[in-house]
Amino acid sequence: MKTLKVFFLTTLLGASYSANAFLLSDVHKFNAPLVSAEFVGFNFNLADHGYNHLTDTITNVKVSFDFREIVETEENLEDLGDMDNWEFIIFYSWIFNGRDIFPDVDTGVFTLETTWEKTNDCQHYSYVEGEEICDQNLDLFGSMPSSLVAYTDNLWLGEARLDAEITRVSIPEPSTIFLLSLGLFGLMMKRIRSTFLM
Repeated sequence: MKTLKVFFLTTLLGASYSANAFLLSDVHKFNAPLVSAEFVGFNFNLADHGYNHLTDTITNVKVSFDFREIVETEENLEDLGDMDNWEFIIFYSWIFNGRDIFPDVDTGVFTLETTWEKTNDCQHYSYVEGEEICDQNLDLFGSMPSSLVAYTDNLWLGEARLDAEITRVSIPEPSTIFLLSLGLFGLMMKRIRSTFLM
């Protein structure tokens, strides 16, 4: 009988856990032309939109930039001597290889995407007074800084966007467990009373 009660309680508590998948996004409006050779940085923060490192697991990360050429140009990618009208960009992020170079960016949405596994690894360390400190951990902090440098005056950036696919595990509230325990206690008291009254 005791084994049956333990099995019932374990099954009931285990059934209350569930996993839900959803998408969290952090959008930064820029709406301005990019200035050649100047850094433009964004600090994407999923925690501002409900990310919780205790219950959430990031499974996919995608960063998108909405570019528009100010003057539409035709580039000849085979002619390396005529690079004056190329929209050359360097993209910096510790999530995506540290630094990526793109020789020509045209009008449209430019996207970098990768699958993600939750680890305790730090993506970037800083040093303060000789001590190593983790300052970038997507899983723990829910934030991801990214920046870019355009070597052209011919690009307009509308917005920068981080989309993260999240799997959330629901944790039962203490009130449910309390009510279940109270019910089991009541059944136990009823059984004890009926045993002694017979």
